[in-house]
Amino acid sequence: MKRFIIPLACCTILLYCCNSSSDSSEKSASAQASTVIPVEKAVPVDPKMRAQALGILDHRIKTDNQTYAIIEAGVLNYDFIHDGRKISKRDEYKGDWIDFKADFTYDYGTYDVTRGGGRYHFRTDINEMVMVDNDKNQNPQEWSVKIGGDVIVLVGTSTYKNNAYQMKLSRSDNKPVKPVQ
Repeated sequence: MKRFIIPLACCTILLYCCNSSSDSSEKSASAQASTVIPVEKAVPVDPKMRAQALGILDHRIKTDNQTYAIIEAGVLNYDFIHDGRKISKRDEYKGDWIDFKADFTYDYGTYDVTRGGGRYHFRTDINEMVMVDNDKNQNPQEWSVKIGGDVIVLVGTSTYKNNAYQMKLSRSDNKPVKPVQ
């Protein structure tokens, strides 16, 4: 048994080193600029997934048409994002926000610039949120929601293949204001 531990550890380290690359900051920047929640497009856009998610949204909104202040109150600001390999640096997503509204829509952006929006539904019985961006070139996302006061942690699920992602968001009354240069 002990003979297998050292080779296993070496293989694990080698695999980690091969998977990490110097272009991760470029991936992070392009992911941040392209979608509501910075999930890299490792999974090709699938129109069937989008159609399924829209059907789920419509059904959930029809059967449970109540929104919850825990999600829609204020604006949520991105604090940290873990992409399955590394956690973002402090202030890497400074100024990025998402605003969930009572009509099951959301907007997102950076400082005073709104970059997009979409539709969502949050189920309190299972603490799960489904999100579909207005941009048809974005896959839907499903998140397990952990709530603690004015902090929300979103953990991706395997349903739409964003399960490698986790993020911490914190609530504020208003969108962040760009610092004066």
